Amino acid sequence: MSVDPITTEVVASRLRESASTMEYALYHSGYSPILRESKDGTAGITDARGRVVILSGGLQYHFTAYQQAVQAVLARYPAETLRSGESFITNDPYKGGSPHAPDFCAITPAFHEGKLIGFGVSLAHKSDIGGLVPGSSGAAAREIYHDGVLFPPVRFQTEAGIEESVEAIIANNSRVPDIVLGDLRAQVGCTRVGCRKLAELCDEYGRDVVLDVMQRLIDLTAGRVRAELLAWPDGVGEAEGFLDHDGADKDVPIRIAVRAEKKGGRLKLDFTGTSPQAKGPVNLVSATAQAASLVAVLSSCDPTIPVNFGLREAIDFILPERTIVNPQHPATVNHYYPTAHLIYATVLSALAKINPVRAVAPSGLGSGAVTIGYRKIRSGKPAVLYELLNTSLGATSTHDGAPIVMAMNHFTPGAPVEIFESEYPIRVRSFDLIQDTAGAGRFRGGLGYAREFEVLEDCVLTVRSSNHKFASQGANGGDSPVPSSVVLNPGRNNQEILGPLETRALVAGDVIRFARSGGAGFGPPGERSAEAVAEDVRNGYVSAEAARTVYGRDAGED
Repeated sequence: MSVDPITTEVVASRLRESASTMEYALYHSGYSPILRESKDGTAGITDARGRVVILSGGLQYHFTAYQQAVQAVLARYPAETLRSGESFITNDPYKGGSPHAPDFCAITPAFHEGKLIGFGVSLAHKSDIGGLVPGSSGAAAREIYHDGVLFPPVRFQTEAGIEESVEAIIANNSRVPDIVLGDLRAQVGCTRVGCRKLAELCDEYGRDVVLDVMQRLIDLTAGRVRAELLAWPDGVGEAEGFLDHDGADKDVPIRIAVRAEKKGGRLKLDFTGTSPQAKGPVNLVSATAQAASLVAVLSSCDPTIPVNFGLREAIDFILPERTIVNPQHPATVNHYYPTAHLIYATVLSALAKINPVRAVAPSGLGSGAVTIGYRKIRSGKPAVLYELLNTSLGATSTHDGAPIVMAMNHFTPGAPVEIFESEYPIRVRSFDLIQDTAGAGRFRGGLGYAREFEVLEDCVLTVRSSNHKFASQGANGGDSPVPSSVVLNPGRNNQEILGPLETRALVAGDVIRFARSGGAGFGPPGERSAEAVAEDVRNGYVSAEAARTVYGRDAGED
């Protein structure tokens, strides 16, 4: 059918509003700081085949998992058997597409007058689902079964209510069951909100109109991506990046290699040459590898293009089997994010060689997370602190990079200091930008920063960092930033430099310092204006010595 442009835009806006309402419900119903404060979750609407139409939340790379999760549900519960009021969950990365096992996906079918019209979907991180360590993502994991309890697609709720047996299994496998179940119910609840609003939209505008607009939104994204690619010159760009190691073979760096070939309105991304799948937890399932790549493509085109299934239609992938980017079950994938972040940065670098107009210097590497598990806190219950390790953005051809912004997401915030100190036995001793840590350039990267935690009770620490040896590379003559680091008890007699993947027992009074890398620079440092260098010195971002030795400027020169 043909829907006029005004109706199309009105219905599209209502769909976006529905996804935003789902997101609001998710964040404001969640129990854990990782969900309600750090916003590590998304919500959205797919069509009846699982193709993403609307996605809300900052972690846009979740969208490829949505389709796989819906298709996994349909494979086990055929569409004709689904009933109104049912909701399903899965967290198996190989079956449901979740980036790692702590990411649960909630899937609720939406009906209008008995016809399946789509799904409400939400993907969000859980504080603990069992596994080797508090927080589940253990540095010593060597197979997916070490990462915690794994659910294939299972029915979680019906019109009669929650399936108590499923909740009992989750509770029995979690160190913090109340928090995990609270977050999971928030997810399922928000998907049911989305389904209700989708059905109401069909009542108001007609089911055929709504379904037509959903398809148009996918087509519009696909068309805009093709138009962007057609405006690029045809060509080939290659790039590589490295992780320090996989946590198991600590002398062997992990290589991400990509060859981008653009021809006409299509782009091929070939990851041949990437390291074989790892023993340790730095692998990532193909859905996540594709998502990180597609977000990089979007960043190299027009970031206002909506994220939905249409992003995939002009992009071809070669992801060799049994490699870091397409491992074979049961390889562990719990430390996936630094690898995904590196793919994002590497694809950006390859695309910059084809389309230098959109070149962006890579963000600081060293992303990941820290988990601290306590046997008992003030409430008398166990607790798991889970905090994301943001880095800083690289520079562009026109602007300096921003500090303390999660690359690839550009959204996910760190939890406030007040939340940490009020909910956990921990003291945040410092949270500071670090002078001279940004990659220098005509435009410099965002500064690196450091957080210091003092634990006030005995606990178990798991560091899931990255890139303590390999920093991101500057663009067009720009410099690399200072790499990331983690130090236990800095300045004390028992000071110890930790690697990017470590689990340690801490005692009350221990201090852990996380220094995160700054972003890379763009253009030769000698081309930075004297005024900009002087302003950086006045603000304390650049030392007077670095102004002279790196930028060739006198600190007082304007």
